[in-house]
Amino acid sequence: MKYLFIFTNFIIGSCLASHAAVVYEHWNDKNFIYSRSQCNNCHLELSILDEIPLLSYLFLQGKCRYCYQQIPVELFLFELIGGFAFCLLDFSKTQDIITAILLFSLLVVAISDYQKQEFDLLLLIPAISVAILFNQFAAFTLIDWISFTLLLGIFSYSIMQRKMGLGDLLIYLIIACYFTPSFANLVFLFASILVIAIFLIEKTPINHRYPFIPYIFLGLVLTQLIF
Repeated sequence: MKYLFIFTNFIIGSCLASHAAVVYEHWNDKNFIYSRSQCNNCHLELSILDEIPLLSYLFLQGKCRYCYQQIPVELFLFELIGGFAFCLLDFSKTQDIITAILLFSLLVVAISDYQKQEFDLLLLIPAISVAILFNQFAAFTLIDWISFTLLLGIFSYSIMQRKMGLGDLLIYLIIACYFTPSFANLVFLFASILVIAIFLIEKTPINHRYPFIPYIFLGLVLTQLIF
């Protein structure tokens, strides 16, 4: 029964991730609620079967049913990561629904940052609201406050030196306030390890800039699954 519960939530998470990609694509025209997904190449509307997360990509072998143009593999990865992000939540509990709202907001921001290395601050409003209204300040330990203050100073200095974006700091604050600074520190540790691993594998130039927020989201997913 436990595994069925996790599998069901994984499917829900994949669907939410699929919609997060739609929100990103239609954010400028604000037509992401009622609009149907379409192929970015031939612009034909996709059928319901074509919109089934993960499975449709596999069945179609990563190609559009109509024009046979390759579907970006990133869409499959977004849905896969989304499945893992939401798989442990209990949607019958108010607290987990609130967590899902925060995760969805961060996922849309991560997709935007991955695609164009920037995002509209409005996309973060749901996550910021959740972090403020349901903060865990009362649960902070002395170590939490010390690390929170220290990292806040380090991140602020890095932003002034243009070595870090303001969005990274905002997301750290959101995660630290809603969960705890210790949790946020683990998230950023995993994110940093992932970026370093990708850097070493791809052997990119030392001055190459990676979008960091997608790795922060991956770090958040890993931290949730492990801890």
